[in-house]
Amino acid sequence: MTPLDNKREFNDVLFESIDETIVALLSQEVANALYSYLEKIDPVSKDEVPTRLDALFLTLEKLFGPRSSVTISKAIARKLYAKLELTFPEIPDIPGRRLPEYVQDVKINLLGGQS
Repeated sequence: MTPLDNKREFNDVLFESIDETIVALLSQEVANALYSYLEKIDPVSKDEVPTRLDALFLTLEKLFGPRSSVTISKAIARKLYAKLELTFPEIPDIPGRRLPEYVQDVKINLLGGQS
């Protein structure tokens, strides 16, 4: 995939990365339960997840704890980088690094034309 021009297209790839990672790590049932929980509690629909990453991260943190939510965020970020054919930065873990920061880094990478 080449760098994306269309915001909707980026959000589609981001949602795929989120969904595929949660399913791979936890199961389809857990992913469905997570989306239902988000919709009822926050309320965030599945379509809004890519634009409401803070709500997703806070929900992951509530349900799985701080350390696990950071691990899940990193796995989602790795998947997103791979889908966009970008090299995931192998830097030492930044304590508490959250999904929104990883996604912001991807956007900067795409705008900067780096791969």
